[in-house]
Amino acid sequence: MSAQPAERGGGRLGLPPMDTVQELRAALRAGHGFPGDAERLDAELAEQLLRRVPMDRLDQVDQVPAVVDLVAVAEIVAAYRGRVLLAADRETSDAVDQAVADLLARQGAE
Repeated sequence: MSAQPAERGGGRLGLPPMDTVQELRAALRAGHGFPGDAERLDAELAEQLLRRVPMDRLDQVDQVPAVVDLVAVAEIVAAYRGRVLLAADRETSDAVDQAVADLLARQGAE
């Protein structure tokens, strides 16, 4: 199954393509998204991709939690692609900033 054009990052809001993990990483490293996103993406992917099954449990792989949870990897990639799109949409970004400011103001008032 492939992503539909409406879900792809390239071309929308003047953003580079983000159809692969490498393209997404390149977009984040080029300054798209939010500060620190490139490093957080790498850390989250590493956490999922570097899981290992201990050698003494290889015969029990079907009983060990997923070695690489590809659904989790896909969710991480989708979340960071969404963050790039959110940061690029000025109206949405301003609305999020305002909501955060409102929440912080309410917390300070309590």
